Amino acid sequence: MCDSVGVTRRPKQKIRFKNDRPPERPASDRPAAQTGSRAEARPAVNYFEVRPANLPPRLDSLKALTKSGVRGYPDVDAAQALLAGVMRKDRVRGDVLDLSAMGGLLGSLPGVTLRAVEGSAAALSALAAGGLDAHAAVPGESLLERWPDRARTVALVLAGDRGNAYAAAQVAWAHACTPPGGTLYIAGDRDKGFDRYVRLAGNAFGAGEVVARDGGMRVAKLIRRPGPTPALPDPEGFEAFGVTVVGLPGVFSAAKPDKATALMLGALERLDPDGSALNGKDVLDLGCGTGLIGAWAARRGATVTLVDGDLPSVRSAQATLAASGLTGAAVHSDVDAALDPAATFDVILTNPPFHVGRGVVLDVAREFIAAATRRLRPGGTLHLVANDFLPYEADLRALGEVRETLREAGFKVLTVTRA
Repeated sequence: MCDSVGVTRRPKQKIRFKNDRPPERPASDRPAAQTGSRAEARPAVNYFEVRPANLPPRLDSLKALTKSGVRGYPDVDAAQALLAGVMRKDRVRGDVLDLSAMGGLLGSLPGVTLRAVEGSAAALSALAAGGLDAHAAVPGESLLERWPDRARTVALVLAGDRGNAYAAAQVAWAHACTPPGGTLYIAGDRDKGFDRYVRLAGNAFGAGEVVARDGGMRVAKLIRRPGPTPALPDPEGFEAFGVTVVGLPGVFSAAKPDKATALMLGALERLDPDGSALNGKDVLDLGCGTGLIGAWAARRGATVTLVDGDLPSVRSAQATLAASGLTGAAVHSDVDAALDPAATFDVILTNPPFHVGRGVVLDVAREFIAAATRRLRPGGTLHLVANDFLPYEADLRALGEVRETLREAGFKVLTVTRA
């Protein structure tokens, strides 16, 4: 810490998809439509493009960058927008430690020198494009080596959608990073436990109050009194498929295997009962989370690379490999951007995300599929598991014939072998 510190079907879900594509360019600026066997034509989109975030009118004098995969994209996160407005009204100046920097919005406040911290590889890309030397870290890690003198002002957007343990870890981290007498501005969503987490912070900090409300968004301001920092929540874990899984707070499916992953691994084991199909193969676990899929492949003799854009997930995957007595590379990467450009694989296994914060978006998952077209060797196979209502088949046809190898309990496993 900073001080030291059977096949069934269910009705398709009705879901409102957030716009996961930037606004289309005028027809005269767009490339000619491609022809071919693709069942669904879409405008070409560069997933890795960093661009200005859409700001609410009240913040039109500020700026932030964003890209696919950043919370709030193509806008700024609503809680962070309210936070920026409060800090501008308070005329905050000087060094500000932002523990959830996203696209760097707080750095555009007049007179603020931003110390940007992020665990999202996508957000780190946006921050770098904006000229900010951001620090990659997870809740609980010490920042003293990077910044020996603690900033008097700390900012934090609670990720209540990641669960109680993660939010508690964020609060403890913020406390450790705030010097006695220093100020914490904390923002979040009332519907995602904000009031509960602010009470938790208040027990540690002392004085504080909610100072702004906008719809469901809230901002509180707390002054730290001397006292001990709350303990970090312990990692969770479980045993499954011959793997000892370690899940840090906030990592997807930290305490038990998620149903989609379990269905995919069960289906693959039935196809390969003696466990020899992956022996000696190069396998990519794309979007590894706790590392269960990649560790399972390593247990079956594969050379594995595990990739995730979320740093706590990467740290969990590393711990899972170690706890299971397995070897592999766990890489913090915005999809495949951090991999060697020449790296290719015999098999890619993935359970792609379709949430970024509160939003339901498909651009990240679609880039996972695009990465498979870049990374699969001829004859290589992609196995993808997803909710049965998610429309990935059209994208997958760029690789080859799509086979549905399992449909059960609201999920499907799609398999494609590259020609």
